[in-house]
Amino acid sequence: MIRPAYLPMLRIVIFNNSHGWHSEQLEAALAPQGVAIIRSTLAQCRIDLDSPSGLHIPGLGSGLPDAAIVRGIAAGSFEQITLRLDILHTLAEFGIPVLNTAFAIERTVDKARTSLLLRHRRVPTPRAWACEDLAQARHLSAQAQQERRELVLKPLFGCQGQGIIRISKPADLDAYEATGDLYYLQEFIRPAQPNIWQDWRVFVIGHRPIAAMVRRGQDWITNVARGAQYFPAPLEREIGTLACQATQAVAVDYGGVDIIQTPAQGFQVLEVNSIPSWKALQQTTEVNIAGALAKTLLEQL
Repeated sequence: MIRPAYLPMLRIVIFNNSHGWHSEQLEAALAPQGVAIIRSTLAQCRIDLDSPSGLHIPGLGSGLPDAAIVRGIAAGSFEQITLRLDILHTLAEFGIPVLNTAFAIERTVDKARTSLLLRHRRVPTPRAWACEDLAQARHLSAQAQQERRELVLKPLFGCQGQGIIRISKPADLDAYEATGDLYYLQEFIRPAQPNIWQDWRVFVIGHRPIAAMVRRGQDWITNVARGAQYFPAPLEREIGTLACQATQAVAVDYGGVDIIQTPAQGFQVLEVNSIPSWKALQQTTEVNIAGALAKTLLEQL
Protein backbone atom coordinates (compact mmCIF):
# COMPACT_ATOMS: atom_id res chain seq x y z
CA MET A 1 0.00 0.00 0.00
CA ILE A 2 1.52 3.30 -1.14
CA ARG A 3 0.66 6.26 1.10
CA PRO A 4 -1.17 9.05 -0.84
CA ALA A 5 1.04 12.08 -1.50
CA TYR A 6 -1.46 14.53 0.03
CA LEU A 7 -1.10 12.94 3.48
CA PRO A 8 1.73 14.16 5.75
CA MET A 9 4.79 11.93 5.86
CA LEU A 10 4.82 9.55 8.80
CA ARG A 11 7.86 9.58 11.04
CA ILE A 12 8.88 6.23 12.48
CA VAL A 13 11.84 5.84 14.81
CA ILE A 14 13.88 2.65 14.94
CA PHE A 15 15.59 2.23 18.29
CA ASN A 16 18.70 0.15 17.75
CA ASN A 17 22.14 -0.12 19.31
CA SER A 18 23.75 0.22 15.89
CA HIS A 19 22.70 0.52 12.25
CA GLY A 20 22.64 -3.15 11.29
CA TRP A 21 20.97 -5.64 8.97
CA HIS A 22 17.60 -5.65 10.73
CA SER A 23 17.29 -1.87 10.60
CA GLU A 24 18.16 -1.90 6.91
CA GLN A 25 15.46 -4.49 6.25
CA LEU A 26 12.86 -2.44 8.10
CA GLU A 27 13.86 0.76 6.32
CA ALA A 28 13.58 -0.97 2.94
CA ALA A 29 10.10 -2.20 3.85
CA LEU A 30 8.87 1.16 5.16
CA ALA A 31 10.41 3.56 2.62
CA PRO A 32 7.93 2.79 -0.22
CA GLN A 33 5.07 3.64 2.16
CA GLY A 34 6.06 7.30 2.33
CA VAL A 35 7.66 6.97 5.73
CA ALA A 36 10.56 8.97 7.12
CA ILE A 37 12.88 6.77 9.18
CA ILE A 38 14.69 8.22 12.17
CA ARG A 39 17.47 6.06 13.58
CA SER A 40 18.10 6.43 17.26
CA THR A 41 19.15 4.61 20.38
CA LEU A 42 17.29 4.75 23.66
CA ALA A 43 20.55 5.77 25.34
CA GLN A 44 20.48 9.00 23.30
CA CYS A 45 16.97 9.93 24.40
CA ARG A 46 16.12 11.87 27.51
CA ILE A 47 13.30 13.17 29.64
CA ASP A 48 13.17 16.92 29.08
CA LEU A 49 10.37 18.86 30.72
CA ASP A 50 11.32 21.96 28.71
CA SER A 51 10.05 20.21 25.57
CA PRO A 52 6.31 20.17 24.73
CA SER A 53 6.02 16.41 25.21
CA GLY A 54 8.47 16.04 28.06
CA LEU A 55 10.64 13.76 25.91
CA HIS A 56 13.56 14.44 23.61
CA ILE A 57 14.33 11.95 20.84
CA PRO A 58 17.25 12.97 18.61
CA GLY A 59 16.23 13.61 15.02
CA LEU A 60 12.67 14.62 15.90
CA GLY A 61 13.26 18.11 17.21
CA SER A 62 10.62 18.90 19.81
CA GLY A 63 8.12 16.46 18.31
CA LEU A 64 7.32 12.79 18.75
CA PRO A 65 7.28 9.94 16.23
CA ASP A 66 4.11 8.48 14.77
CA ALA A 67 5.36 5.02 15.70
CA ALA A 68 8.46 3.22 16.94
CA ILE A 69 10.15 -0.14 16.54
CA VAL A 70 12.53 -1.40 19.21
CA ARG A 71 15.45 -3.38 17.81
CA GLY A 72 17.80 -3.13 20.77
CA ILE A 73 18.27 -1.92 24.31
CA ALA A 74 21.96 -1.63 25.11
CA ALA A 75 23.36 -3.09 28.29
CA GLY A 76 23.54 -0.64 31.18
CA SER A 77 23.02 -0.11 34.86
CA PHE A 78 19.65 -0.75 36.47
CA GLU A 79 19.05 3.00 36.47
CA GLN A 80 19.97 3.39 32.79
CA ILE A 81 17.70 0.54 31.71
CA THR A 82 14.88 2.00 33.81
CA LEU A 83 15.20 5.36 32.05
CA ARG A 84 15.21 3.73 28.61
CA LEU A 85 12.09 1.77 29.46
CA ASP A 86 10.54 5.01 30.78
CA ILE A 87 10.90 6.43 27.27
CA LEU A 88 9.04 3.45 25.77
CA HIS A 89 6.37 3.47 28.48
CA THR A 90 5.72 7.16 27.86
CA LEU A 91 5.41 6.75 24.09
CA ALA A 92 2.80 4.02 24.58
CA GLU A 93 0.96 6.14 27.16
CA PHE A 94 0.79 8.93 24.57
CA GLY A 95 -0.96 6.50 22.21
CA ILE A 96 2.03 5.99 19.92
CA PRO A 97 2.31 2.43 18.55
CA VAL A 98 5.51 0.75 19.76
CA LEU A 99 6.74 -2.68 18.66
CA ASN A 100 7.32 -4.08 21.20
CA THR A 101 6.13 -2.09 24.18
CA ALA A 102 8.12 -1.71 27.37
CA PHE A 103 5.59 -3.95 29.15
CA ALA A 104 6.16 -6.70 26.60
CA ILE A 105 9.94 -6.38 26.81
CA GLU A 106 9.84 -6.48 30.62
CA ARG A 107 7.75 -9.68 30.55
CA THR A 108 10.12 -11.51 28.23
CA VAL A 109 13.60 -10.26 29.05
CA ASP A 110 13.03 -11.67 32.54
CA LYS A 111 13.00 -15.44 32.03
CA ALA A 112 11.44 -16.13 35.42
CA ARG A 113 8.49 -13.88 34.66
CA THR A 114 8.07 -15.49 31.25
CA SER A 115 7.95 -18.93 32.89
CA LEU A 116 5.37 -17.72 35.41
CA LEU A 117 3.12 -16.19 32.75
CA LEU A 118 3.32 -19.25 30.51
CA ARG A 119 2.38 -21.51 33.41
CA HIS A 120 -0.42 -19.18 34.51
CA ARG A 121 -1.92 -19.31 31.01
CA ARG A 122 -1.43 -23.11 30.89
CA VAL A 123 1.04 -22.95 28.01
CA PRO A 124 3.25 -26.09 28.17
CA THR A 125 6.72 -25.06 29.36
CA PRO A 126 9.53 -26.80 31.28
CA ARG A 127 9.46 -26.65 35.06
CA ALA A 128 11.51 -23.70 36.35
CA TRP A 129 12.68 -22.15 39.61
CA ALA A 130 14.25 -18.81 40.56
CA CYS A 131 15.86 -18.14 43.92
CA GLU A 132 18.56 -15.99 45.52
CA ASP A 133 20.05 -18.58 47.86
CA LEU A 134 22.77 -21.04 46.80
CA ALA A 135 21.54 -23.52 49.41
CA GLN A 136 18.09 -23.47 47.81
CA ALA A 137 19.59 -23.94 44.35
CA ARG A 138 21.66 -26.88 45.62
CA HIS A 139 18.55 -28.42 47.17
CA LEU A 140 16.70 -28.15 43.86
CA SER A 141 19.62 -29.76 42.06
CA ALA A 142 19.83 -32.57 44.62
CA GLN A 143 16.11 -33.20 44.25
CA ALA A 144 16.46 -33.32 40.46
CA GLN A 145 19.41 -35.72 40.77
CA GLN A 146 17.32 -38.07 42.93
CA GLU A 147 14.64 -38.02 40.26
CA ARG A 148 17.28 -38.68 37.57
CA ARG A 149 16.72 -35.30 36.02
CA GLU A 150 19.08 -32.47 35.11
CA LEU A 151 18.65 -28.71 35.24
CA VAL A 152 19.86 -25.82 33.11
CA LEU A 153 21.18 -22.72 34.84
CA LYS A 154 20.50 -19.58 32.81
CA PRO A 155 21.15 -15.89 33.35
CA LEU A 156 17.84 -14.26 34.20
CA PHE A 157 18.61 -11.64 31.53
CA GLY A 158 20.46 -13.23 28.64
CA CYS A 159 20.23 -14.29 25.01
CA GLN A 160 21.87 -16.35 22.25
CA GLY A 161 22.72 -19.18 24.62
CA GLN A 162 25.36 -17.18 26.47
CA GLY A 163 26.18 -18.16 30.04
CA ILE A 164 23.92 -21.21 30.26
CA ILE A 165 25.21 -24.25 32.15
CA ARG A 166 23.93 -27.81 32.43
CA ILE A 167 23.57 -28.89 36.07
CA SER A 168 23.77 -32.62 36.81
CA LYS A 169 24.54 -32.46 40.54
CA PRO A 170 24.65 -29.84 43.31
CA ALA A 171 28.43 -29.52 43.09
CA ASP A 172 28.05 -28.14 39.55
CA LEU A 173 26.65 -24.97 41.11
CA ASP A 174 29.65 -24.31 43.35
CA ALA A 175 31.91 -23.00 40.62
CA TYR A 176 29.20 -20.75 39.24
CA GLU A 177 29.01 -17.14 40.33
CA ALA A 178 25.35 -16.24 40.27
CA THR A 179 24.51 -13.31 38.02
CA GLY A 180 23.04 -10.68 40.30
CA ASP A 181 23.08 -13.21 43.14
CA LEU A 182 20.19 -15.04 41.53
CA TYR A 183 19.70 -18.57 40.23
CA TYR A 184 17.23 -19.25 37.44
CA LEU A 185 16.96 -22.99 36.87
CA GLN A 186 14.97 -24.66 34.13
CA GLU A 187 14.34 -28.37 33.73
CA PHE A 188 16.69 -29.90 31.15
CA ILE A 189 14.77 -31.46 28.26
CA ARG A 190 16.36 -34.53 26.75
CA PRO A 191 16.03 -34.86 22.97
CA ALA A 192 12.93 -36.58 21.66
CA GLN A 193 15.21 -38.50 19.29
CA PRO A 194 18.51 -39.77 20.73
CA ASN A 195 21.49 -37.51 19.96
CA ILE A 196 19.47 -35.14 17.79
CA TRP A 197 19.68 -31.77 19.52
CA GLN A 198 17.12 -29.50 17.94
CA ASP A 199 14.38 -26.99 18.60
CA TRP A 200 12.06 -24.74 16.61
CA ARG A 201 12.06 -20.97 16.25
CA VAL A 202 8.62 -19.69 15.28
CA PHE A 203 8.19 -16.05 14.30
CA VAL A 204 4.82 -14.64 15.33
CA ILE A 205 3.31 -11.27 14.37
CA GLY A 206 -0.02 -10.17 15.76
CA HIS A 207 -0.44 -13.61 17.36
CA ARG A 208 -0.21 -15.24 13.94
CA PRO A 209 2.71 -17.52 13.00
CA ILE A 210 4.35 -16.41 9.76
CA ALA A 211 7.54 -18.51 9.52
CA ALA A 212 9.45 -21.25 11.31
CA MET A 213 12.80 -22.98 11.20
CA VAL A 214 14.48 -25.91 12.89
CA ARG A 215 17.78 -25.22 14.68
CA ARG A 216 20.06 -28.21 15.09
CA GLY A 217 23.21 -28.12 17.21
CA GLN A 218 26.14 -30.44 17.66
CA ASP A 219 25.36 -30.47 21.37
CA TRP A 220 22.45 -29.47 23.61
CA ILE A 221 22.83 -25.73 22.91
CA THR A 222 20.98 -25.01 19.67
CA ASN A 223 21.38 -21.24 19.24
CA VAL A 224 22.47 -20.12 15.77
CA ALA A 225 24.89 -17.71 17.45
CA ARG A 226 26.58 -20.77 18.98
CA GLY A 227 27.06 -22.49 15.62
CA ALA A 228 23.82 -24.44 15.22
CA GLN A 229 22.62 -25.20 11.71
CA TYR A 230 19.17 -24.08 10.64
CA PHE A 231 16.65 -25.49 8.18
CA PRO A 232 13.21 -24.56 6.82
CA ALA A 233 10.35 -26.00 8.84
CA PRO A 234 6.69 -26.26 7.87
CA LEU A 235 4.31 -24.26 10.03
CA GLU A 236 2.58 -27.28 11.47
CA ARG A 237 -0.67 -26.53 13.26
CA GLU A 238 0.46 -27.77 16.70
CA ILE A 239 3.67 -25.72 16.74
CA GLY A 240 2.03 -22.62 15.28
CA THR A 241 -0.83 -22.74 17.79
CA LEU A 242 1.57 -23.21 20.70
CA ALA A 243 3.70 -20.26 19.57
CA CYS A 244 0.63 -18.00 19.39
CA GLN A 245 -0.50 -19.11 22.85
CA ALA A 246 2.95 -18.10 24.11
CA THR A 247 2.88 -14.61 22.57
CA GLN A 248 -0.62 -14.07 23.94
CA ALA A 249 0.51 -15.17 27.41
CA VAL A 250 3.23 -12.52 27.54
CA ALA A 251 1.32 -9.99 25.39
CA VAL A 252 3.94 -9.26 22.72
CA ASP A 253 2.91 -7.84 19.35
CA TYR A 254 5.67 -9.80 17.66
CA GLY A 255 8.14 -12.33 18.93
CA GLY A 256 10.39 -15.28 18.33
CA VAL A 257 9.16 -18.33 20.20
CA ASP A 258 11.57 -21.17 20.96
CA ILE A 259 9.86 -24.57 21.12
CA ILE A 260 11.29 -27.97 21.98
CA GLN A 261 9.87 -31.46 21.60
CA THR A 262 9.98 -33.60 24.73
CA PRO A 263 10.21 -37.40 24.70
CA ALA A 264 6.91 -37.90 26.54
CA GLN A 265 5.01 -34.61 26.87
CA GLY A 266 4.94 -33.26 23.34
CA PHE A 267 6.02 -29.71 22.48
CA GLN A 268 6.88 -27.11 25.11
CA VAL A 269 7.83 -23.42 24.96
CA LEU A 270 11.37 -22.70 26.15
CA GLU A 271 11.44 -18.92 25.75
CA VAL A 272 9.74 -15.97 24.10
CA ASN A 273 11.95 -13.24 22.60
CA SER A 274 10.45 -9.76 22.27
CA ILE A 275 13.37 -8.34 20.25
CA PRO A 276 14.05 -11.38 18.07
CA SER A 277 16.59 -11.64 15.30
CA TRP A 278 15.33 -13.03 12.00
CA LYS A 279 18.43 -12.97 9.79
CA ALA A 280 18.86 -16.75 9.82
CA LEU A 281 15.11 -17.36 9.61
CA GLN A 282 14.80 -15.09 6.56
CA GLN A 283 17.16 -17.41 4.70
CA THR A 284 14.75 -20.31 5.20
CA THR A 285 11.48 -18.66 4.14
CA GLU A 286 10.03 -16.70 1.23
CA VAL A 287 7.99 -14.58 3.63
CA ASN A 288 9.28 -11.02 3.83
CA ILE A 289 9.51 -10.76 7.61
CA ALA A 290 10.46 -7.08 7.71
CA GLY A 291 7.62 -6.36 5.29
CA ALA A 292 5.15 -8.17 7.54
CA LEU A 293 6.36 -6.16 10.54
CA ALA A 294 6.08 -2.89 8.62
CA LYS A 295 2.54 -3.75 7.53
CA THR A 296 1.53 -4.52 11.13
CA LEU A 297 2.98 -1.28 12.41
CA LEU A 298 1.27 0.84 9.75
CA GLU A 299 -2.04 -0.91 10.43
CA GLN A 300 -1.76 0.20 14.06
CA LEU A 301 -1.68 3.80 12.84
